[in-house]
Amino acid sequence: MLKNAVRFVRTFIDIFNGNRLTRAAAALSYYMTMTFFPVVIVLYTLLGNSYDKAMRIVAFAENLMAEETVSYIRDFLGYVAANNSTAMMIAGLTVLVTSASAAIRSMQFTIGDAQGGMRFQGIWGFIVSILISLLLIVAVYFGMVVMNKLNELLPFIDISQSWNHMRFVILGGIMFLLIWGVYEYPKRKTDTYHTFPGAILSTLALVGVSIAFSAFIGASVKYSLVYGSLASIILLMMWLYTSSTVIYCGMALNLTIRDFKPEPRIKKTEETEQE
Repeated sequence: MLKNAVRFVRTFIDIFNGNRLTRAAAALSYYMTMTFFPVVIVLYTLLGNSYDKAMRIVAFAENLMAEETVSYIRDFLGYVAANNSTAMMIAGLTVLVTSASAAIRSMQFTIGDAQGGMRFQGIWGFIVSILISLLLIVAVYFGMVVMNKLNELLPFIDISQSWNHMRFVILGGIMFLLIWGVYEYPKRKTDTYHTFPGAILSTLALVGVSIAFSAFIGASVKYSLVYGSLASIILLMMWLYTSSTVIYCGMALNLTIRDFKPEPRIKKTEETEQE
C-alpha cells in the first residue's frame, strides 16, 4: 500500500515536472492578468452599468484576494463608472476576446502536450478558443446574476446569517464547472480518462489557497512599501499564478490516475510457503 502511494506521488511529480507546468502556469497567469481588467469592463456593462451591483460582486472577492488588490479593483470600477462609453465597451471586449482566447490556447497546448495530443488544432483551435472565451464570460456573468438575485429568487429563506458561507459554496460550484470544462474540451475522442477528480481537487484547493493567500498577505508586511503603486498588480499576478498552478496540478492528477498502474500483490502459494 505504501509502495503504491509512493509510486503514485512519483508519477504525479514526473508528469508535473516533465511538462514544465510551473512555466505553463506563469504564461497562463500573464494572459489572465491581461484578461482581468477587460472582464471588469465588459461585466460592468452587462450588469446594466450599475455601480452598486458591481460593488456587491467585488464583495465576493474580499476573502479571496489581497486587500490592496480588492481596493485597486474598486478604484478601477469607479474609473469605469465615471468614463463608461460604447468605445470603452468595444475596446474591453476586443482585448477580452484576444487575451482570453490566448489563455485558452495556452491551456489547450499544455494539456494537449501532457496527454499526448489535443483535440482542436490549427484554425479550428483558434476558432474554438474564441468561442470558449465568450462562453466563459457568459458563464461568469450568469454566476454573478445568480449571486445577485439569490435573495429575490428565494425570498422565503432567511440566508442573511449564512450568506458568507453560502457564497463560497455557490462560487465553488461555478468554479468547478469552469475548471471541469477546461479539462474536458482539449480531450480527444480516444481519451477516455475522467477529469472529475482533478476538477474537484482543483476547486477545493483553489478556494482554500485563495483564502490562505489573502490571509497571509493581510498578516504580512505592507507590500506597498516594497512595490509602491505596483503592489496591487503584483499581488494580483501572484494570486493568478498560484491559481494557474493549482489548475495544472488538477490536470496532472487526472493524468496520474490515467497512467498509474499499481503493482500487483503477489500471493504466496502453499508450495512457496513450505519452502
